[in-house]
Amino acid sequence: MDATLVTGWEALCQLLGAAFTRPTFITFLHIATGWVLCRSKPTVTNLVCTIGSSLLGHVAKHWTVYERFFYRAAWSLTDVSRLLLVRVVAPLVKGQATEAVIDLAIDDTTCGRCGKHVAYAGYFKDASVGNTLKKVVHWAHNWVIGCVTMRSKRWPDWVIGLPVLFALYRKRPDCDRRHPFQTRQQIAATMIRQVHEALPDWTIRVAADGQYASQAVVAAASTAGTNLVSRLRSDAAIYALPSPRRRPQRGRKPKKGQRLPAPKQIAARRKHVLSREGKGWRTVEVVIYGKRAKRRVLPIVCLWYHVSKDRPIKLLIIRDPTGRQKDDFAFCTDPTVDDAQIVERFAARWPIEETIHDGKQLGGFEQVQGWCPRTVERQAPMALVVQTLVKAWYLHYGVRAGSAQPQGTDWMHSKDHPSYLDMLATLRRVLWDHRINHNSTLGGRLRGLWKTLQFTLCAAA
Repeated sequence: MDATLVTGWEALCQLLGAAFTRPTFITFLHIATGWVLCRSKPTVTNLVCTIGSSLLGHVAKHWTVYERFFYRAAWSLTDVSRLLLVRVVAPLVKGQATEAVIDLAIDDTTCGRCGKHVAYAGYFKDASVGNTLKKVVHWAHNWVIGCVTMRSKRWPDWVIGLPVLFALYRKRPDCDRRHPFQTRQQIAATMIRQVHEALPDWTIRVAADGQYASQAVVAAASTAGTNLVSRLRSDAAIYALPSPRRRPQRGRKPKKGQRLPAPKQIAARRKHVLSREGKGWRTVEVVIYGKRAKRRVLPIVCLWYHVSKDRPIKLLIIRDPTGRQKDDFAFCTDPTVDDAQIVERFAARWPIEETIHDGKQLGGFEQVQGWCPRTVERQAPMALVVQTLVKAWYLHYGVRAGSAQPQGTDWMHSKDHPSYLDMLATLRRVLWDHRINHNSTLGGRLRGLWKTLQFTLCAAA
């Protein structure tokens, strides 16, 4: 096995070293690597058993050190997120694209917890349940996540999600002067400003679901070089742009024009295709959900005064020519953005859903056991930090490791692109091969390593 594959993993983790002291960084390196290798719940006990007596050339620490890392060690999740964005994700995006553009998707999710004494837990509706007739409310945490989406040169039709920003939504009883109450929309606006401050020379393009189409998010997205694509209500109150004033007219300049029909009414009335005047439906070819498809679009520059005030937006009605899907209503805060780009960015929000799913199913995002305030704020996001590091490692190094790729089966077709599980399996194989070959000549220590390997591969609880 190529030694650069292991050193590449250490080098990526080292990019976050400025957020920690030197001893704490070694602890972080052990925890991140143990998180990758652990196949059971990422509790501190399971991580300690996975780490064993040594890892990546460093002697393992006492188990209490790994516990203190989450509730006591001096490091900030905000600093880790900033370094993850600036030092890991931004160079990766720049290497795969020709322009300095960051596509940021924002969404929130619930993570079920047990126990009444878990800090900041409460009853939240699980939005992932598709049955609208039955509302699933459970005791959980609610996390707002910012995810950078990008395309790889190797797989141009595949959009990769890299989670970089994490914020815990707190209900009003859990807030104080140090942490004043913020809605999810205000948290999303703060994330947009954080990305803009961290990468001032980059163009920021934000995509979010309809619940984030609010004044706070639109105002944050109206900063220099930033625009928002989101869903617009089908019955939204939209207005025409104010007409220019005539000289003899007096009084205040009007802020909006006449009331327009609701978007769903406009979609039902407009039947003709593109006319000579440039009005009506037109067909665009886009790449959505990893496939090339055709969509009919109807653009309208208007005002959504309830959300964007006097800032013009482009309303885009999106229709499937085959009629299999219902009409979608999207909008962009920059009216000059191309229609096809709005459609692709509107669909490119999906990778954040895959990111959340992989974090829960494969990364232990929902399986952490911490309950005190500082542990709650730090432990669960570590699953998404590790996920970003694994994906960055795979795109940098793992994609070239042919011998380390997971083997397929006779009954499975070849994939268009690797899944996160494929990336995780590749890194696990690289790390285990390094640990076994590195320690195979150490005699008595091999037995202890085998116990660690047995525990990890069997996913012992």
